[in-house]
Amino acid sequence: MNRGDRPIPHWLRPQWEKKKRETALRIADAVEKLTSERRPVTFSSIREAVKILYGLSLSTNTIRRNELAYEIYRQHSRQPRARNGRTSSLLSLYKETDVDHRAALYAKVARLRREPKDSLITRLIRLENQFSRQAHVENKLREEVIQISLKLSDFERTAKHSARD
Repeated sequence: MNRGDRPIPHWLRPQWEKKKRETALRIADAVEKLTSERRPVTFSSIREAVKILYGLSLSTNTIRRNELAYEIYRQHSRQPRARNGRTSSLLSLYKETDVDHRAALYAKVARLRREPKDSLITRLIRLENQFSRQAHVENKLREEVIQISLKLSDFERTAKHSARD
């Protein structure tokens, strides 16, 4: 048993063990209360129930770090829904990105994940429209270049015929 990278002092171990057991008992009581009320067992609902039952504030990390308390939580909580998280397309984007720019890409993805979905949809549609307009302009320029090239080649052909005559 340790505190991060430092061991727990031997003389303090009994008090810490007692405190951990008391915390686990409080968690068990809170979970029992929640299940009897048919409420979902989540970290926040456990914290709320402990506050009501014992008048004590409890952090989520206290539940996570206490092995017994966390096991009680896991046994009674619903399995978390699968998160989309990093899809294969996002993972491939990370792989394609230069190592020097990858950290910036991670930061950008994290920032975009915090934006509302409607805002992202709006930005995407605007970018698609802009891309479409840009493609239209490029096509017109390409046609114009081809027309000028054809006129130039016609002019050169005419100039060569005139020079022969």
